[in-house]
Amino acid sequence: MSNVSVIIRRIFLVLLIFVFLFLCIVRLITLQIVEGVTYLAETEENYTATQQMIATRGQIFDSTGMVMSTNRAVYKVILQKAFLPSKQQNDVILKAVNVLKNNGEKWNDSVPITYTEPFEFTIPDGDELLEFRSKVIVNPAATVENCVSALAKKYNIDTSKFTTEEIRLIGGVRYEMEKKDFSYENRFTLADDVSVDTVIRIKELGVKLPGVDVAEESARDYVVTNVAPHVLGSVGYISAEEYAALKTDGYSYNDTIGKYGIESAMESVLRGTNGERTIVRDSKGVALSDTITKEVVAGNSVKLTINAKEQTMLQEILANHINWLNNTADRGQDCDAGAVVVLNAKTGAVLGMATYPTYDLKQSVEDYASVIAMEGSPMLNRCTNGVYRPGSAFKTITAADGLINGYIDRSTRCICTGKYTFYSDYQPKCTGYHYGYDVVNCLKWSCNIFFYDLGRRLGIDELYDFASRFGYGTDLGLEIGGLPGQMSNPELYEKLRGEPWDDGNTLQAAIGQMDTLVTPLHLAVQALTFANDGVRYKPYVVDSVWDYDMNEMLYKTEPQIAAVIEDKNDAFAIVREGMIAVSTLVNWPTSSAQWHFDGLAHPVAIKTGTPEADSAGTYNSTVMGYYPADDPQIAFGVVLEKGEYSRYMVRNIIDCYIDHRYEPDIDENGIILNPWKRR
Repeated sequence: MSNVSVIIRRIFLVLLIFVFLFLCIVRLITLQIVEGVTYLAETEENYTATQQMIATRGQIFDSTGMVMSTNRAVYKVILQKAFLPSKQQNDVILKAVNVLKNNGEKWNDSVPITYTEPFEFTIPDGDELLEFRSKVIVNPAATVENCVSALAKKYNIDTSKFTTEEIRLIGGVRYEMEKKDFSYENRFTLADDVSVDTVIRIKELGVKLPGVDVAEESARDYVVTNVAPHVLGSVGYISAEEYAALKTDGYSYNDTIGKYGIESAMESVLRGTNGERTIVRDSKGVALSDTITKEVVAGNSVKLTINAKEQTMLQEILANHINWLNNTADRGQDCDAGAVVVLNAKTGAVLGMATYPTYDLKQSVEDYASVIAMEGSPMLNRCTNGVYRPGSAFKTITAADGLINGYIDRSTRCICTGKYTFYSDYQPKCTGYHYGYDVVNCLKWSCNIFFYDLGRRLGIDELYDFASRFGYGTDLGLEIGGLPGQMSNPELYEKLRGEPWDDGNTLQAAIGQMDTLVTPLHLAVQALTFANDGVRYKPYVVDSVWDYDMNEMLYKTEPQIAAVIEDKNDAFAIVREGMIAVSTLVNWPTSSAQWHFDGLAHPVAIKTGTPEADSAGTYNSTVMGYYPADDPQIAFGVVLEKGEYSRYMVRNIIDCYIDHRYEPDIDENGIILNPWKRR
């Protein structure tokens, strides 16, 4: 190779090296000067948080498709731990609370101490206050001032920087945050439903309120608030106990949950699936990215078996009857409560559930304490959770038991002289003299002697077993729950009284007394079982489940047989005859039952009762039955506490659910003149 070639090659290599160095210098300048700002920002600390997106809860509709409970959009002020500087959180909390306070908003704070000095406890001395004191680590006798000081110490609130009232505000929120398990996974909802003005103000102060944000979500909207509130139920924030049980199912402390009624029973259907969004912010709180990482799925909707219009009429029928008793009737003036259940006799579907006294669902949500303080326990669902002796309504069960098992037949006669004399030491009386009456007339006139003797012959074990087939003492399986009640038996008697069962107790059990307790729903199910000649259907109040907007039905509840009592010796036909005979009694207020059931196209099958409510001589009034007697469409059970004449409501119930009308006879002062009479 020549020297020239070597020189040229070396020159080329030198030039190549210079070009490479030049490119490196240019790139370095670009990195340091042009892109320096960008990379500097990336070297600063960024914060990432996953924010839960709450699913819209499914709606509740009546049987006609009318919305009963739905949702509305609300703004919530939330705190997120990932963006809340730990050293500044007390300052941030106070600023956020002041915004809420200045705008007239409420915020979540359950500390039982007033906001302003002189401080006072907002609850009386008791277990709840003791629990609060223990949580803020003070002695059980600590004063309110001691508790405020304990809040400052517990949450490192600088007493030289904040006033005592500010300490109370900050401490209240910090206490609530701790209760709600505030963490990177669990945000804290500071305020639930704030105005647009508050949202704007929070946004304006965004840089000064790191960790404070606004979430747009849905809240329950109770559209119909005074119709079947016990059935509909309400939602509320999840409790500590509920959270402990449900956190593995994806619940957080910020979730709402059904508390009772359909809202609770159908929680898994109504809830939906929460979504997630991932937010990245820089150290100044500026959002760098906001990405939905899990889509929200709205809950499914529930359609009930109850028609809201008919339910409203049923509630009026019950309230008006008690009004009449209190103001006009000759007996039962002390009646202060009652319940009515109406079922579809062919399926077990609940057509109506009325409880008196009742309440407004919206008021119970907004001011729970005021509803709880009302007289008469209006939030008690007496249809499913009120238990009463059935009284003579039970005699239909005793009669059917005796007929099916051959202890009596259609022609068996009663030897009633007004007193039962089988036992020398226990001789209970009857309501009259019914010598020679058969079972049909003994049902009609409710002869105690006939059923005392039949009960004695059947024995308590047989009565207990037979009554259980009608649902006595059992959970009937209704979606919203209910008490099982109880049927008299020796074991229960001994448990309650500490003494052995006596044969004389069987006599009282045979007429629906003793320890037998049922709900009005049990009475309605009893009537339904007679209406179907021994086939008992499980009651249900959920007609079907749909997608959120009611466009597609997901499933429909089908009638379910709960028990079958084999009919023998025409037992159910004979009992039906006796129940029809009850409706023809002439001892009604107008001396003729025909006035009460005037114009009905079919006979009515009913059985009444006047059971003892207590040892002080207080009586309730019960009735159960079905209509039409020859092709039952509805079955019903009624209880009036300290009331009378429950049978007078039967015609109104029939008008409501067969003719879809109710026209009470009311004077100008709103007093019911004749509850059995239509205008």
